[in-house]
Parts: sequence; structure tokens; C-alpha cells
Amino acid sequence: MIRPRPKRFFTAAILTAAIFAAGCAADDKPPPPVADAGAQPKVLSDLSSLSDAPIDPLGVNSVPAPGEGMVHETTVSGGRRTFDTDPGISKEVGTDRNPGTVRLLNTKAARYGNFCAAILDRLFAQIQLAEMTEEISRIKLSDDLKAVIITATMDRKGKLTEIILEQHCGNAKIDRMLIDACKKAIFYQNPPPQALADDGTYQLTIKLKLQNFASVDEAHWSFTTDVGLGLG
Repeated sequence: MIRPRPKRFFTAAILTAAIFAAGCAADDKPPPPVADAGAQPKVLSDLSSLSDAPIDPLGVNSVPAPGEGMVHETTVSGGRRTFDTDPGISKEVGTDRNPGTVRLLNTKAARYGNFCAAILDRLFAQIQLAEMTEEISRIKLSDDLKAVIITATMDRKGKLTEIILEQHCGNAKIDRMLIDACKKAIFYQNPPPQALADDGTYQLTIKLKLQNFASVDEAHWSFTTDVGLGLG
């Protein structure tokens, strides 16, 4: 499994406390376990913001960026990196002003590449929308910011049912940004039954690494965004 199994509950619960900042070392073999010395994963079950928008499972217009030692990049003739059938492959996405990378973190995610790529595509789009908001764009991130790691659970119908914050990045606003993006982006119509975990659910590990990229006014920032997805 990719995380400890806390007792589930599906009643709506509002996230009322600011998420504690605690830097944690990134794992090189995702889906990663919790690497926090003291804090426990936090189950986040306020899923009222889930999107009902239709999806295109074959929409793979995602984005690429730097990797964290887990990326084995494949470059095609045009210079762009693309997904392959191996884990760790990056795909460049975003724009010159907001560069980004999406990655498949493990072998199972690569095996169900279309399924995972469709979720990554939506997730990256939601993250970049959030990065342009006043709240996030004004953040000057510390150089030692860690990756945010989340475990998300979908039921057999492809509906998000649970979010667990496995690792804090060190900035509560970035943690919450990824949580909100997952609520809006993680869903799937007719997911492949072969991709189910042993417990009959879909287990997704989401890893986000964010860095400041550029600022035109020294007040608002664009970011380099690296998003990985592993399938448990």
C-alpha cells in the first residue's frame, strides 16, 4: 500500500485548522510512504468541491518540468519529452512563463498511462489556475521547500472519496492549493477495473514540487511546477 490506512469516514468535514508546516524528505521510489518524524497523515474528507464536468480519458495535453532524481527523460526528435511505457518519464507542459512537468511515478501508473495522463492533465490545469490567484502568486517560496504528497482514493465509479495529506511541503498555502486542485481534478468516467487496488478502490499518490520561476514586479510570481502521479 502507499499509505497507512486510517479509519475512513465519508461525512462532510470542514478543514478548520491550518496545516502544520513540516519539511519531510522526498522518497525516490513512489508511491512514497510517510516520511514525517512525528506528524501523522491527515484525512481530508470535505469533498463538496468535486467537479461533475465531463472528461476526455484520452486528453493527454499535459506539461513537463524538472524531475527530482526519479525522472528518466526520453527526448523525441522535436526536442519535447513525452510519456513512455516506463515510470519516471516526464512530459513538458505549461508555457514559457509558467513551465511545468508531469510524470508517472511507478510501473502501474505507466501500465495505465491513458487513465493516469487524463487525471494529470486536469490536475496540472487546476494547479496553474491556482498559481495565478492573488493569494498564491504573491508567495516567495523558500529554497528548501519540500514536495507535497497526497494520497487520493476513488471508488469503482471513478468518484473521489478520500484525500490524505501524507507529507507537508513546509508552506500551508501550497498544501491547501494541492488539496483543492485534487478535489476539482480527480475523477474519471469508466475507469479501468484492472487498475483497482487490492481493496477495490483506486489509490492515487500525487506529488507536487513547486519553485518560484520569475517575477515582473517583484511582488507576483510565476512558478516551475512538477506534478507526479503514482498508482497503488
